[in-house]
Amino acid sequence: MSISSKVLKSRLGFSFGLNVAGKKLLFVQLPIVLFLLVFGSVMELKGQVQDNATGITYIDPSEKTGSSQATVVGDVSLAFTDQIFPMDKSGKVVGGNDLKKQVIQVFKNLEMTLKSGGTDFSKLLRLNVYLQMEGHSPLVKELIKELLPEGAFPAITLIVAEQPRENVLLTLDAIALGPLSSQGKRGINHYLEDGLYGKSNRSGLAVLPAGRKVFIAGQAEPGKDLLEASDKTMQNLLATLAYIGASASDVVQVKAFINPIADAAAVEEVIAAFFRGKQVPPIVMVEWLVEENKAEIELVASAPENQKDTAAVSYYAPPWMTQATTYSRIVDIKEGGLLFTSGLYAEKGKNEEEKARNLFLKLSEILRKAGSGYDHLVKASYYPSHEKGREGLMKVRTVFYNPERPPVASLIRIQGTGREGIYLNVDMVGVVPD
Repeated sequence: MSISSKVLKSRLGFSFGLNVAGKKLLFVQLPIVLFLLVFGSVMELKGQVQDNATGITYIDPSEKTGSSQATVVGDVSLAFTDQIFPMDKSGKVVGGNDLKKQVIQVFKNLEMTLKSGGTDFSKLLRLNVYLQMEGHSPLVKELIKELLPEGAFPAITLIVAEQPRENVLLTLDAIALGPLSSQGKRGINHYLEDGLYGKSNRSGLAVLPAGRKVFIAGQAEPGKDLLEASDKTMQNLLATLAYIGASASDVVQVKAFINPIADAAAVEEVIAAFFRGKQVPPIVMVEWLVEENKAEIELVASAPENQKDTAAVSYYAPPWMTQATTYSRIVDIKEGGLLFTSGLYAEKGKNEEEKARNLFLKLSEILRKAGSGYDHLVKASYYPSHEKGREGLMKVRTVFYNPERPPVASLIRIQGTGREGIYLNVDMVGVVPD
């Protein structure tokens, strides 16, 4: 079944085959096929598939993987999830050492989380999957493909890292289209499904409204221990929010990279304290292979409209921080849709520098297909699993980036990229200009 027919079958219930981009059409009812060709639910062009039922454009979707190289949406509301664990309502890990059972429980919890905010699997844009072991990657990828509905091809990034809770084999967080009911509304909307574990003031899902969106790069302040480092980093992040006219209530997700990961629960409490008893947004904790007692924390937030700044996308730093040529402290988006890539691997080349270069050439092609470019990258996540991967990245990215418009970024050493022998995994967020 072609990609087009897969989406058609999912959305409309028809079982005939259709390949719009190809020369061959197989159909049963000619009038229906002609109608769909003109007004239909799917458009496929140059590696793109647009699902008009959701408004998502998939760049190079693959039936083999159940994912796309990238997903693209317009200026719409976006739903960000909390970290999803394979736990039941009581907080008990389900499945023991059975990886399949844990994956199924994680997706059951993800489905409930999305449903609580009026969205679902068909509207997934990106999955960030954190595995306990490299060897689990093939089975997890296969299960994800089976558990997602036909027609859904989210971008997927997979890394290997120690989990923030004992006996957990994987966790994930997700980004999806927000509910239609949230379109046009201001402020962050918070949701929590009653059937999920967790505290009543911690959101399982938060919705970022359409309009101004802000990505704040990972910050890492020093401290005598991990909790003090996390506290000082959050203080600086809240000061950064204040600088752009926002506050803690405008945060839609907090992602913290920490060492040791065993202290994740305590760091979550430190982060939650900055919301002063109000609804705490989703928090994601990821292991960072660096010296102990360090935390790098990044934010995604909304912000009030800024009448003085009319640029569609702005790249800058607060006055007390330096702005580098390879990353921005803040990227401020006022107009345009967003693009989310899957994890891109530095896998082809005779050395790590050439592999990294080929990774960025692949990114160039994705951006071209989406109608974007390097001047519109807004967020980069770099995951090297070896010093070789980091060195290759450092040598190459300056060749591709506009030094006046580099994305915000976090560079986090991890245990594995999800593929044996590959030392660098990178994912990106970009703006697609109107």
